[in-house]
Amino acid sequence: MSFLFVENHPFEWPVKICVPTGGSFKEIVITGIFEAMDDADFYGTGDDLSSRGAMIEFEITRLMQVFKGWKTGDVLDKAQQPIEPTPEAIRRFLGNRPARLAVTDAYTEAMTPSKGYRAKN
Repeated sequence: MSFLFVENHPFEWPVKICVPTGGSFKEIVITGIFEAMDDADFYGTGDDLSSRGAMIEFEITRLMQVFKGWKTGDVLDKAQQPIEPTPEAIRRFLGNRPARLAVTDAYTEAMTPSKGYRAKN
């Protein structure tokens, strides 16, 4: 089998969002749609990160480069209607701390082979 090298390789990955409720957490899993990005581009900085707000904005902007949304019906509004993954909706979604942390974890997990995988090679 050959490795097909494709720039911005698209893939789906589970995003496990832990929502605080009543002193514990409820885990909600959605299907995230991602595009793989070169590490140098994804982790490179150069922006002013001197304030917490600037750091959060940098993180959201960086995640928007790889997180392209969710499957239709996975994210709903208050009226229980599906929210389409437009750039504006994705930005608002990533502005929610539990969602942003879950997307970060999902992308990191998808881009990092497990120890068992590495041990086989």
